[in-house]
Amino acid sequence: MKKTLFAVLLLSAGTLSAQAQISAGTKLLTGSIGYSYQKRETNSIGASRQPLEQRDKRFNFQPSAGYFIADNLVIGVGAGVNLNTYDRFYEDVTPGGIQLIVTENTIRTLRGGLFARYYKFIGEKVALYGGLASGYQNVYGSSGLYNGLGSGGSRQQGIYGSLLPGIVFFPTTKLGLELTLRGISYNRLTDKYRRNSQSIKTTDSILDFGFGLQDLNLGISLYLGRN
Repeated sequence: MKKTLFAVLLLSAGTLSAQAQISAGTKLLTGSIGYSYQKRETNSIGASRQPLEQRDKRFNFQPSAGYFIADNLVIGVGAGVNLNTYDRFYEDVTPGGIQLIVTENTIRTLRGGLFARYYKFIGEKVALYGGLASGYQNVYGSSGLYNGLGSGGSRQQGIYGSLLPGIVFFPTTKLGLELTLRGISYNRLTDKYRRNSQSIKTTDSILDFGFGLQDLNLGISLYLGRN
């Protein structure tokens, strides 16, 4: 009796494993979107002690398309649009007193590259996955002063790489609902500009970790040709 029960369990596990996979040849269309908003209240240090609000808004959208070259393993191409808007306050001491300078800063990032993703099913309708991505990006920055004193801009370009975890739920075999963390990212950006008829080049290398609630992205994916 025990041998028969054990055989039935093995057969059931094998059947579930065979069903819970994404076969080679399946095509993937997916996209994720994320938004976060943070607000910090403080007071200026001048005599007025006026209340100030620092706002930080982030939005990103990342579409991609891929092809499963093996069971549960997909490679493809992806793009991304990131928008970050935030306020900053500076207090400058002048002969007439302390002057409050308020700036609104915007950073726009456009990127494109390759990605790979591997799925590990933990049930018939749920899978964990890990993704790798790498490519090229352009970063545009602008800063405007609320008091009308002026504005400035910058442009950087370079490579990026990221490692991100996620989980996907399959309400149907061809539709997936995703929840992804920003994960670990690396950016190497170069800025070129001229000063006093001299060409100046600066390079920034940034390693970033995003595993908080504000780093969650929601996504939807289509698995075309999956049985």
